[in-house]
Amino acid sequence: MDLHLTDKVAVVTGASKGIGLAVTRALAGEGARVVAAARTVSGPLTELAAGGRVRPVAVDLTSPDGPEQAVREAVAAFGGLDILVNNVGAVRPRLGGFLSLTDEDWAWALTINFLTAVRRRCRAASRSRSGAMACAGRRSTGGASRSPRRPGARRRPKPAP
Repeated sequence: MDLHLTDKVAVVTGASKGIGLAVTRALAGEGARVVAAARTVSGPLTELAAGGRVRPVAVDLTSPDGPEQAVREAVAAFGGLDILVNNVGAVRPRLGGFLSLTDEDWAWALTINFLTAVRRRCRAASRSRSGAMACAGRRSTGGASRSPRRPGARRRPKPAP
């Protein structure tokens, strides 16, 4: 399939494994040049880099400068930026479910899931080579947890129409 991505420049976050690695592999396979940003550069990412179209970058996207570092790398290595794939997203494991979230948990989740994407988009928009940029993202909100409802507890009646 030809998606007309030859020599387009992409930044993919969360690229060391899973969806991010698959997107990085697919973009490179379509001819794009990819900065693959991740906390840790994985073995599969290093293997992709051997082909010359992928540049792995170890970066902490929770730091204020982290997203900018990934964008700078794309501009320095490939001359610009056309595509952003905001794949980073995480939650801290918690055994107590939703009601056990602390203010620190909320702040951390907002930083990793929201602020990194905003910072990256704002700073990257001015680096677009064509005046337009394709952005894709995923959202992580905490996964499944047990309901705080007690067994046998009554539900509120639905309001009358």
